Amino acid sequence: MRVLEARFHPRRREQADFVTLGYLVWREGGMDERPVFEPARAMVPDPVRSKLEYLVGLNEPDSFARLQALRSDYWSFVPIGANEGPGSATSTRQLGS
Repeated sequence: MRVLEARFHPRRREQADFVTLGYLVWREGGMDERPVFEPARAMVPDPVRSKLEYLVGLNEPDSFARLQALRSDYWSFVPIGANEGPGSATSTRQLGS
């Protein structure tokens, strides 16, 4: 299992503050697999979630590696260990479905 923490930087990436939106989880580990989004917050606004889905789709195949290399002022994707995991997210949904 591979996991990326999806972070949004409301005042640009150079600033120290960011919002953890949730986790992108690849359960099988295949390059063509779409990740499951597990929200870290009770509510992720639809426009933000739509942008996240767009970024994942834009960086396929192998979005796990490509999202980590993404050059964006407002988004970052940080790998976390499987043991650190998404915790107790209440809602999961495969992106793009």
